[in-house]
Amino acid sequence: MLLGVTILWISLSIMDSRKETSRSPTNSVKDAFTGLDSTTITGFMIKSPDGSVTELSNADDGWKVNGYSVDETSLSRFWNAIGENQVGNVVANNAGNHGRLGLSEDSTWMMEIIGPDSQQPRILVGNSGPTFPSVFTRLSDKDEVVVVSGDLRGAVTQNLTEWRNKTIITTDTSAVQSILLEYDDETYLLQRLDTTWTVDGQAADAAALIGITAELSHMEASGFLDVGNSPSDQNQRSIIAMDDSGNILNQLVLSGEGSTRHVQNPKTEVVFEIPSWKFDRIVPESFMFIQDDDVDPIRQ
Repeated sequence: MLLGVTILWISLSIMDSRKETSRSPTNSVKDAFTGLDSTTITGFMIKSPDGSVTELSNADDGWKVNGYSVDETSLSRFWNAIGENQVGNVVANNAGNHGRLGLSEDSTWMMEIIGPDSQQPRILVGNSGPTFPSVFTRLSDKDEVVVVSGDLRGAVTQNLTEWRNKTIITTDTSAVQSILLEYDDETYLLQRLDTTWTVDGQAADAAALIGITAELSHMEASGFLDVGNSPSDQNQRSIIAMDDSGNILNQLVLSGEGSTRHVQNPKTEVVFEIPSWKFDRIVPESFMFIQDDDVDPIRQ
């Protein structure tokens, strides 16, 4: 596949160089990237071939993607792809080549830059280029095609899940003195005692507590439940982390069965998705954290 793209690129370069012997072609893509000023850019609009739109906007409280908090790693990848790419020379001028290079406007990725200038460029991002990583590009109102080396295609084609911040909670676990686990009609109280933990007054399993506190410290989602859908009402559990005064530091409501489970922080309306192993780690079955078989749960 790569060999075929390379041969096509060489052929296009030869044909177009013959047409441009008398003048040097205008490199509109290079001009567009050279003229970018990150201090004046207020956002980006990315349109996929299927018509779905991803909007990045610089709000007062940071960058947002379609109104959601943005993943900083994905945003950094995007900025690096824009600022650290290498824009090559024009390799084609004939509009008849746009389709085979993935640059037909109705079936390609489009990135529109939003800023104070109403004439901001709209850059089309097509097929992968002749070298890795690279991509064929052009401006929406221009025919000339330019190869851009770098991660531009990978950064632009991220899906909404990749763009969104997937952090569910972060907790200073050194401040956590007690953890309340509620499973249907059973409640377990985990309490810190110096360097060990107890469950309802008896020794708790250290390995299980390591897993629970690790997820409380920083829990990441694998995805999001689609807006309009309700989380599962099966296997409902909750976890509440408290300090030494009984103040709530963090809490989660979890549910579901199968490989994907649902998690919600009561402070937000977002319903996160996590794999089953992560569910079992933060709200494990009682036999996982109870060492003493004589410990009974608190009945509600």
